[in-house]
Amino acid sequence: MTAHPVETILEYQFSNRNLLNEALLAAGASVSSKDIHGDPRGNKRLALLGDSVLQEAILEPWYSSGESIEEGSNKVKNLARNSKLSQVAQESGLAKYVDKNPCQLGDVPQETAASTVEAVVGAVYLDCGKDMATVKRVLEAINLYRAT
Repeated sequence: MTAHPVETILEYQFSNRNLLNEALLAAGASVSSKDIHGDPRGNKRLALLGDSVLQEAILEPWYSSGESIEEGSNKVKNLARNSKLSQVAQESGLAKYVDKNPCQLGDVPQETAASTVEAVVGAVYLDCGKDMATVKRVLEAINLYRAT
């Protein structure tokens, strides 16, 4: 199977390509072969999971560091906020592979781009057997940890 361009961006090869397709499907996008569940929520379920996984990926190293609670909270606020996730989606190239809602013309809206990053994180997490080291490598590949 030929690598999907998003797999190249993520530096991760999916075993279950359906998870990747679901992650790239914006809520309200036309039901297509990518929408394996016929669900108008698109990637929202994966995004909800991915949000928690993203927080764990940020907070686990923080906890080990002994930094203050405020510093941990600030790391999550800075790295997991919609504007940062949208920036990551645009700069990494993920945004151009989002299957958008038909009413979304032009660029991928900030919330949709952010949800897609979260959904991709959730998809990787499930696909790799919940291995956080793999998730962290993907986050490094898309430059999530780079300071804004």
